[in-house]
Amino acid sequence: MNCSYLCSFALTLCFLAHYSVVAQPDASVASEAVATVRPQLSDATSKQLIKNYLAVSGGKQAYINLQNVIATGSIVEAGKLKSFRLIEAQDGRRQITYTWKHLGRIYKTLYSFDGVQTWQQKLLPKEEHPEPFSGGDATHFARQHWLLQPFIVPLVADYVFKYQGMSKVAGRPAYIITGYGKYNIRSWFYFDKEKHLLTRWGGIGTIAGIEEYMDYRATRFATVNGVLLPKQIELLAENSPFGTITFETISANQPIDSKIFDMPANTIPMLRQIQQ
Repeated sequence: MNCSYLCSFALTLCFLAHYSVVAQPDASVASEAVATVRPQLSDATSKQLIKNYLAVSGGKQAYINLQNVIATGSIVEAGKLKSFRLIEAQDGRRQITYTWKHLGRIYKTLYSFDGVQTWQQKLLPKEEHPEPFSGGDATHFARQHWLLQPFIVPLVADYVFKYQGMSKVAGRPAYIITGYGKYNIRSWFYFDKEKHLLTRWGGIGTIAGIEEYMDYRATRFATVNGVLLPKQIELLAENSPFGTITFETISANQPIDSKIFDMPANTIPMLRQIQQ
């Protein structure tokens, strides 16, 4: 670990000991009054926390080299089990395909974000037309990633980061920063005080049509192409666990046709109109 940046970070922490920001209990998110004010530039403390995280989890260059990840696994959400295939690209595009069984039938739904628009398509038990996906769920899907976070180019260009204070993640002290992304959509990130790893992150989402603080908490890690990524993630809503994401496989830098993120033209056969 580079001594120069840790020494610099130690001096920063001496200053932070006299800096107090109210945070919600159990590492939820810094106070709304503070978090909603977007700064013009990222502050030095946020930059240092991100720098430390990149250093201990593989190094900045390893992240730059990580163009995309493809992962498979299972998700248990509110007691329902689904398998998934996830694709996340360094530029922020992402796609998830969920498959599950209910009453003996197999269901399959795809969600995709092309960098601008979010869309969805039901594939099984019957293929339906692809259609735009909007609202709080779509915003959360587009901005909250499971694996690739917005701390390096090109996605970092859309973000400004602000240090918010300290809290705890699973009982461990952590530093909080808020990221203000495109359209000023806020996300928050928690870095473990001792290990410098990103252990919790999230943003505003919706459950049953109600806006909630929805977070992801990493509980296990694995190294992929030299980068330490979450291997298991706990889903949290208003600090209460409601599900778990478990990755079975994670591969990096696979050949991907960029068109897969785009909403396709309708390919479902239509009955021809009867000519009079």
